[in-house]
Amino acid sequence: MNGILAFKLVLTPLLVLVCMLVTRRWGAFVGGVAAGLPVVSGPLSFFLTLEQGVTFSAHASYSTLLGIDANALAAVAYPWLAVHGAPWYLAIALSLGIYFLGGWIMQFFPYWPWAVFAVSLLAPMLVLWSLPRQRMPETVSRPRSHWWFIALQMAFGSLLVYVVTEIAHWLGAGWSGVLMFFPVMICAMVPFIHATQGAWAVVRIYRGLMAGWFGCIAFTAIVMALVEHTPLWFCYVLATVAALGASAIVSLIQKRIKAT
Repeated sequence: MNGILAFKLVLTPLLVLVCMLVTRRWGAFVGGVAAGLPVVSGPLSFFLTLEQGVTFSAHASYSTLLGIDANALAAVAYPWLAVHGAPWYLAIALSLGIYFLGGWIMQFFPYWPWAVFAVSLLAPMLVLWSLPRQRMPETVSRPRSHWWFIALQMAFGSLLVYVVTEIAHWLGAGWSGVLMFFPVMICAMVPFIHATQGAWAVVRIYRGLMAGWFGCIAFTAIVMALVEHTPLWFCYVLATVAALGASAIVSLIQKRIKAT
């Protein structure tokens, strides 16, 4: 329990800080790729496997794929709200409401693991297709150094992970899996980007997030398929390698498409 508590309270804000520093150094797109990786959902999946068992983990991973589909609805909503002038606090509140509504609707879907996996692969592509397109050339502004705001976002990310995982333990595999893909990094990073760099930086970070989402999908699908049949170390090492590889490939493809 002490290790899990340390993860919730220490590792998460450090990951938020790393992603924010990556964003400041290499821009919103690269920061989005880093934030979209299973930096939160991956360790949470591992700890839930240790606590609840492999059968619970396999079913929760299936529900995580449903959570990705629910999150896709919110990922379309936030950038459009930002581009149309909504302030960050209204955009994040409305997009989270859409996420929870989508997660509730997904609970009524029949248990079709590989069909849901196929739909989850389409979700980030549909988000990319639906994002607003800037007609003028993109201007990348350098974010202002509001370190107190960064510290607030780190604390917020830690609190979100702690609350969500504490709730997930008694909600069962269905909602546990959906909440596994609770947009912690989005809540911690996107409002900061929105407030300091503007609406079109939000669009750029969501483009990067979608590349990271392919990594999350690869990670989750491998855990769903193998966690009951292989040693845990092999399952999670393979899932991690697949996540990094999928995200790298998709981000390179996006860069090449943008360059042409």
